[in-house]
Amino acid sequence: MTPQKYIPPRAANYLRLAAAGVLIGMGLRGMLHDLPLRALFWDASWWTWFAHMFGFTWKEWVTSARVDQWINVIDFSIGAFLTATGMMILLANRFKSFKRMLPFAKLVFVVAWFFLLIQYFLNFKEAFWQAGNLLEHSLQMIALPLWFFVLLVNEFGRSGHKAAPGQREGKGLLWVIWLAIALTFIGHGFYAAGVHPVPANFVLMTQSGLGVGESAARSMLLLVGILDFLAAGLLLLPWKKAWVVALGWIIPWAILTTLARLWSYGGLVDSQTLITQWIPEVIIRLPHVFVPLALWTIIRVRSASSVEARPQVQGKLKEQG
Repeated sequence: MTPQKYIPPRAANYLRLAAAGVLIGMGLRGMLHDLPLRALFWDASWWTWFAHMFGFTWKEWVTSARVDQWINVIDFSIGAFLTATGMMILLANRFKSFKRMLPFAKLVFVVAWFFLLIQYFLNFKEAFWQAGNLLEHSLQMIALPLWFFVLLVNEFGRSGHKAAPGQREGKGLLWVIWLAIALTFIGHGFYAAGVHPVPANFVLMTQSGLGVGESAARSMLLLVGILDFLAAGLLLLPWKKAWVVALGWIIPWAILTTLARLWSYGGLVDSQTLITQWIPEVIIRLPHVFVPLALWTIIRVRSASSVEARPQVQGKLKEQG
């Protein structure tokens, strides 16, 4: 029997692109625009002691050009590191010696994930601890460890494991993917449906992209939010047909909202702002597209394997009978 991968190669590749995308996107945000570090360094309740340690009053600290310059240097440095890590993941398949690099790669990926989690924590803080903010970034937060886990198991752990056709392997991993996708769309639904205040950029993108007024844009966002909740609910049901229906909405909508940053802001901002601010935002959201595509691929491959296995099982039962 032919050895099978824990996750189909195409699905594993989608997860690789998701991990690389969030790292490169966040890295470009740091290098070209701004990471939310000022939410930390300019919070008096958290950082006054540090300013005083270096002889600054709080007013001097937040108005100091030198401090601001150092924050920019940290921004750029973190951004460069994340971008380089994302490129390493993107090109990992070309490194014949990647297995020998694995101990170093593990350290790099752990540090990169730590920096990513800090950014999402600071985004959460800037959003006044709104649950939707944390939930809608679920796929971005797990993309890197998800891909690395699949890499370890596929390539270095169980690549020689013989799995019977149709065998339901990796059920725990699939539940992590299902849950992360569902939570992301629930978080998006919280904002679109108005559970949290509807972000101004949601309304602006809808108006600019579709050429409608504010009232129509808000009504359309409400409908989208309801559909997000329905898709997330279907994805959590234990029925394959429900997952397929949910992904039939989630994948096209993820592609649309990811690219919306380009066409909605393309006519509103100059080319430099589009390149430095909005193209990184598109790349950061690639996990919203590629992780659902990975799940879709896994479902299709396993369904096909189950169909192929059925005659073999029936044949064995007849022989035994």
